[in-house]
Amino acid sequence: MPRQELIDLVAEIKKTGKSKKMTKRDFIWLFDYCEKRTSGNVWRINEFLKNEKMTVEPNYQNGWIDDTIELKEKDKAKIKTPTVGICQDEFDPITRLSILEATLKTPISITKESNLEKAYHLMWKYNFSQLPVMNGERAVLGVISWKSIAKGMIAKKESNYVKDYMTNDFKILEEDTPLFDAIKEVMQSKIVFVLDKEKKIKGPLTTADLNVQFIELIEPYLLLEQIENYIRLILHDKLILEEVLKLIKTQDSKEIKSISDLTFGGYIVLFSNDEMWKQLNLPFDKSDFVNELHRIREIRNEVMHFSPDKTSKEELKTLRDTSMFLMDYLKNCN
Repeated sequence: MPRQELIDLVAEIKKTGKSKKMTKRDFIWLFDYCEKRTSGNVWRINEFLKNEKMTVEPNYQNGWIDDTIELKEKDKAKIKTPTVGICQDEFDPITRLSILEATLKTPISITKESNLEKAYHLMWKYNFSQLPVMNGERAVLGVISWKSIAKGMIAKKESNYVKDYMTNDFKILEEDTPLFDAIKEVMQSKIVFVLDKEKKIKGPLTTADLNVQFIELIEPYLLLEQIENYIRLILHDKLILEEVLKLIKTQDSKEIKSISDLTFGGYIVLFSNDEMWKQLNLPFDKSDFVNELHRIREIRNEVMHFSPDKTSKEELKTLRDTSMFLMDYLKNCN
């Protein structure tokens, strides 16, 4: 039987997540003062470790009795985090406003005592429709726009100062605001500024920024759909269904009645088979083509399983290139 010292030690390791180092001799001694690694002692120790979900590294059963081992809890299945150094316990399941690139930018702004010529210059130079009127980097006083200037002129304002043409048609949101909530505010207010953790103003965020962001989020799904549809067209009406079924083995109850019922892995199996490749009569290098499909499958798994990591530029380029390649083949060679 394990001694109370070992039971307490295991409880401490589970609570703190910190392993404990000791010699093999000291470890087996914790089991009812065992001195030898007999088959009976080893069996009892292993049963205890199994029940407590603990492990010893390296194996205590072999080697010099006074070698150092490490007693620790078995690794648990964890989620993947988007940023190195972020603990899984800190993983946020909600997509926040901070995901948008615009929330990282320090706004180009103007002071309220500036003249209209400076506002014209900045908006014209940067192709902006509006500018934040700010006092330092932590306070937005208002917004001046071509529209607000036009309204002031229609009202025959004689002032040439920005402060007399600015409006309060804007919102300030915390950077951890849920993205869907932020979208509603952007659609309603048209312009939103973001308050970061240091209480500094970032942005602005407009409907145009939302359009760009959603294109970036949606594009991988659309490209993957196109690639899969192109693959189906390549396989369509080329292979005997009976021969396809012999090659493809499904682990679920899904019945395969057509090419459309195959998984992406199933496509790779078909293209990898020498006989199938011969029947398809494709003008590609088989090895290169199959390797490219494996890469697409890896990207597909990341995208479809909602990986916390944003699809990289390199991955997007791979998807775009593959989609264009298959489209050109079907258009010109099929």
